Amino acid sequence: HPELQDLSYIAITRFLRCASMLKDDILLPQPHSIPVTTAPDVLPPGITDFFSRSFDISCDAVDVLWDAVKHIAWTLPADGEEHEVIETMFQHHGQDQGISAYVLYPPIKTCVNTDCIAGQRATPLKKDEPRRVVIFTQAFDVSFYVQLQLQLISTSSACNVNYHHNYAVHGASRQYYSGVPKYIQVGEHQFVERELAMHWIDLMRIPVSATNCARLYNEAQARRENVTCEWQFNTTVTTEEVWDAFTVLALLDDHQLRNTRLCVPHGNSQSARYTAAMHARNERIITEGQDELPHACYGCMCLFSLPGTTHYTEVVVTDGITVGRPCCAVPHCKNALASTHNCFCSADPSHRQLETICAVDGCDQPVSRRGQGDKLHKACSNPLHMKMEDAKAVLSRSGKSKTQRMKTAKLNDTLAASSHDHPEDDLPVEDFDEWYEHDESTGNVRLKQASVALSTGVVNPSLTQNESRHVLEACPSKADVLKLKAIFFRKRTNNEQLFVRPCGIISGRGTMYHHEAVS
Repeated sequence: HPELQDLSYIAITRFLRCASMLKDDILLPQPHSIPVTTAPDVLPPGITDFFSRSFDISCDAVDVLWDAVKHIAWTLPADGEEHEVIETMFQHHGQDQGISAYVLYPPIKTCVNTDCIAGQRATPLKKDEPRRVVIFTQAFDVSFYVQLQLQLISTSSACNVNYHHNYAVHGASRQYYSGVPKYIQVGEHQFVERELAMHWIDLMRIPVSATNCARLYNEAQARRENVTCEWQFNTTVTTEEVWDAFTVLALLDDHQLRNTRLCVPHGNSQSARYTAAMHARNERIITEGQDELPHACYGCMCLFSLPGTTHYTEVVVTDGITVGRPCCAVPHCKNALASTHNCFCSADPSHRQLETICAVDGCDQPVSRRGQGDKLHKACSNPLHMKMEDAKAVLSRSGKSKTQRMKTAKLNDTLAASSHDHPEDDLPVEDFDEWYEHDESTGNVRLKQASVALSTGVVNPSLTQNESRHVLEACPSKADVLKLKAIFFRKRTNNEQLFVRPCGIISGRGTMYHHEAVS
């Protein structure tokens, strides 16, 4: 047919693939005498018209083309079947030759360094260092699928720049390419597909924790019958990899909107590599705000007229999210902790030194080492202070204490109800002082929770008059009991305060480290 002479090979293969996908639609209007295992001679009018408009050829040309390739189209395997066959071929016959079905090449083929002589000559990057990697994907007919692939690093020997799939490394600096890649590197040998990372972010809005995102992925992956092969890396997602995918995707998306490139240290650990970039972004958002900051609508602004003028009123509502985070135990210190296991920050030397000073208030003696391996404790060698730390350790190991700490992590300013008939059940809560009662007659030491106060510093009005008197006044029978204060438990911030417009736009956010109030 003359119209088929100019039809390209790509168009013919696309025709075959479309025809294979429409086999059921082609069979449905056929007479009952036509077997399902043989391609029918005539296409339905609707299918013919679809091919005619899709490939810009006449209906007669479609009939001629169908008559020539109908047997090939009818025996083509489905996309999923073909994908599995190709995967099996590469896994069984390509690994020993270093051949993989998918290779993550750098997106550029020549060095882009302006000072590189080889880049000026447009010399292709040829030096390669193949690495095995694991890619966690959400594609190919199933919700979850793990694909094992290779990463290729091309190096320009003229300027010592290493070009990876996501970024280029020059010295101690890692600069990402512009845009957001399809596969995001979250570890030395681990990648996460962009769509999967976005899916995790959507789950966190429900909210689902990063740990549960990893568990959901691994549980779903365990039910799949994947073709396994010898690979030295674990094919399960970790919580850290979920958070890294979230962080890298958010930073790359932010830089793409501003037409800039993300640059981070290359030599740092994965946990600290993006800290400075995240801090810079947060500071910019606090200083400049987001695009929604100058927002105004009838839901959050009221216009009213006075004689000769028009005025407007805007309203915001402040609310605190009472999920605290670990912070420095020095009051009003805003420095971040080097580790969530620390009680004091490392940014201030005077605060860092407190890690080696006895945690009992008023004691300036160095902490003691005792037990196996000379473990560093939080109390000095004073027997009374050692008993106080032991009392804290015993309470921390109790089941009730663990349950209370879980509640405190979610609602930091909400105290669990405790029975006044059994004061030994009172539990310490972060952001409250830790008081210890020492009975000199018996030598016993007991941890006693401080008084219950609201953020404004007044006693909880929900307490009865008798209960308030019990909180504020010491029991006369226990006047001889010595009370000591200490900081053995890790401190947490009080809440994250939000400024929300009535229409739902968040205008600002601030961290309340203690019980601050307008008063």
